[in-house]
Amino acid sequence: MRFTFSAISLLFILVVAMCAGVSAAQEKSTVLPDTREEAERLWEQAIAAKGGRERLYSINNLQLSVRDRVWWNLKRVPYEIEALYVFPKKFWEWSDQTGTIFGFGISMHNYEQDIHWYYLDHGKGPTVAPNQDVEIFKGALGIIINAQLDYLMETRWVKPIPVSVERGKVGGHAVDIVRTIVREYPKGEEQVSFALDRKTHLPRKVIYHTVSFGKEYSGGISLSDYVAINGIQMPGKFGRDRTTYQFNVDYNEQIFHQPPSREAGIYAWKN
Repeated sequence: MRFTFSAISLLFILVVAMCAGVSAAQEKSTVLPDTREEAERLWEQAIAAKGGRERLYSINNLQLSVRDRVWWNLKRVPYEIEALYVFPKKFWEWSDQTGTIFGFGISMHNYEQDIHWYYLDHGKGPTVAPNQDVEIFKGALGIIINAQLDYLMETRWVKPIPVSVERGKVGGHAVDIVRTIVREYPKGEEQVSFALDRKTHLPRKVIYHTVSFGKEYSGGISLSDYVAINGIQMPGKFGRDRTTYQFNVDYNEQIFHQPPSREAGIYAWKN
C-alpha cells in the first residue's frame, strides 16, 4: 500500500530515505568516468522505449486508479485510490484507506487559481479545510512534478537534464542509474535518478535525493509490470499497487473550484 494522500505523498520519499539511508543504487554500484554524454544517450534511449517524446508531450492530464487490499492489524483491508493530475498545476485525489491509520481523505490543489482544499476522516468525524491554512500542504506542487517523473519521465513541463550515470542493480536486476537535475521544483533544482533496466531501458525505480546534515539520502518506489497505454509504457505495478491509467480524460472542472465532497463519490472527477 502506498502513501498517496497529500502531505503523506509529499513527505514519503524523505521519510523513507531518512529512516533507511538507502543508497542511490540500492545495491553496490560502479560510477562510470566522463559520463554526461553517456547519460544523455541512455536518457534518449529510455524516452524512446517509453513511447517517444512526441507521445509524452501530447499528455495534458493523467488519471490513475488503484483497487487493492493490504494486511492491517491481521486483517485484509481494502483500499481505493482515484487520482487526476491536470498538468502542470492541478491535482485531485480520493484515497479511501479506511480501517488503517491513514483513514479516508480527498485532496485538491489548483495552483492556477491558488485554491487548495483537503477532506480528512479518521473515524472521528470529517475535517474539511482550505489547505492555505496548513503550512505542510503548501508544497504539494511537488506531488504534481513527481507524478510526471514517476509515471512519464518527461513532459512538456518537466524536463530532467541527465548529468551522469553509474551501473548497479535494483531488485537483482542490472540497471543504468542516470542521475538528472530537475529545475522545475518550486524551491529550486533537485537531483533525481532513474534506474533504467539494461534490457528494456524502462525505469525500475525513480530515486529522489535529499541532503541532511551534510549526508545524502535517497529513496524511491519500485516500478514493474509495464503495459502499453496509447503507445506509452506505464508501470502496471507502482510499488505493490496494481495501477491502471488513462490519458487526456474528459473531466469535471468543478472539482478544482469547490471544497471536496465525500457524497460526490470516487468518480467525482468525471464530467
